[in-house]
Amino acid sequence: MDTFVMDQDSLMLAIQLQREDLELWDKSRKGKHRDGEIPDSDLALETCRYELESLENLISDRALSLSIARAVEADGGAIAAARTVEGQAARDREFALRLSSDPRARPGPSQTKAKNGDAATGDLDDEMLEKLKALYIGLTGPAAFDSDSDDSDLFVQAESSSWAATRRHAKTRECICCGDSFPPLALSPCPCTHEYCRGCLVTLVRCSLQDESLFPPRCCSQRIPIEGNARFLSPELVGEYRAKEVEFETPNRTYCSDPFCSTFVPPQFIADEVGHCPRCGRRTCVHCKGGSHQGICPSDSASQEVLRIAADNGWQQCTACGRVVELEHGCNHMTCRCGHQFCYICGDRWKTCQCPQWNEDRLLARANAIVDRADDVAQIDARTRQARVQREQRNLVENHQCNHDRWRGRSGPRRCEECSDVLPVFIYECRQCRILACRRCRYNRL
Repeated sequence: MDTFVMDQDSLMLAIQLQREDLELWDKSRKGKHRDGEIPDSDLALETCRYELESLENLISDRALSLSIARAVEADGGAIAAARTVEGQAARDREFALRLSSDPRARPGPSQTKAKNGDAATGDLDDEMLEKLKALYIGLTGPAAFDSDSDDSDLFVQAESSSWAATRRHAKTRECICCGDSFPPLALSPCPCTHEYCRGCLVTLVRCSLQDESLFPPRCCSQRIPIEGNARFLSPELVGEYRAKEVEFETPNRTYCSDPFCSTFVPPQFIADEVGHCPRCGRRTCVHCKGGSHQGICPSDSASQEVLRIAADNGWQQCTACGRVVELEHGCNHMTCRCGHQFCYICGDRWKTCQCPQWNEDRLLARANAIVDRADDVAQIDARTRQARVQREQRNLVENHQCNHDRWRGRSGPRRCEECSDVLPVFIYECRQCRILACRRCRYNRL
């Protein structure tokens, strides 16, 4: 059950019903097991009881946190103002006493420090309040931060539908990823104005750590700042992100030569062209990526075989990271997973060669593929189809540098042309370049 969405009454009712189910289960046991042996059913029963007890404690702690948050929001400003007045009065009295003994006295540094301390404390309180709101501790509905509500109402009988229709409803906004509605403070804003809930943001960050094409996390081609969303992420996840940031920004990376380790070796652990694995301590040659050795690097027959196959099939190798890539459709402008852009024909950095923009065979094949996926392709004649193919060819040439800012939905099971996932219900199609993309690729990869 989702304890951050359900109201308190529903949670307590669910716990009570589950407790009753456990009691019925306990009474129905026949005890057919050996003496001194604990059956799996008994262990499962005790585990369920422990989980329910932990959940009940969580609800109680959350109610207390909600009460603290309400008190801070309702009285924090007044308390801070009163504290400032009292502090100023104390400092004025101290200064007056000093003047009575020395008419030339001036305010001491302690007074200035006290003022700065008050300001810092006020900022800290504001920061804590924002965190409480953003994490929606105890948020169970519209009255989560309503100062008119009473803590004693958290565990009373559920309200009627007529009563619920009359009370004030909190404003909610939609997460662009999952489509669920959340309070505004529970959403992470992106530079493109889209918003992500905590769960979807964490999932996106974790996916970006495993898939370099998603790193850094972005939406609508704009980077999502981790610094401004640290309150939604655990310190461990932020630490993993920082480590991956160093890894993905390192050209010609070196990984541990032990295939069972394969840990990234940061530049700080490389000396005399030998990398020292920070995890297992194994030494790796930064040139051949094999174990440390003396003299010239030994030939890697497996890598040479891969490069031979790539050459036979016309595949290209990224000059930045060494990956072998295959152009399935589109122009000769390639963007590797590492972000390096190069020409698919010669391999040079993009816009530094004189190679043609398109391969005519690939252009024709792509135009045919776009025409063939139309819903009415079976009803059109050959002449109409040829006209559509020529139109798509012109469109591809004109819009090969597409910003992907206009999309439409296409029904039916279709394959994403970026990640190759098959979407069973619908997919997005760019209105300009006609690429098919799933939701993840549309917002976070393209």
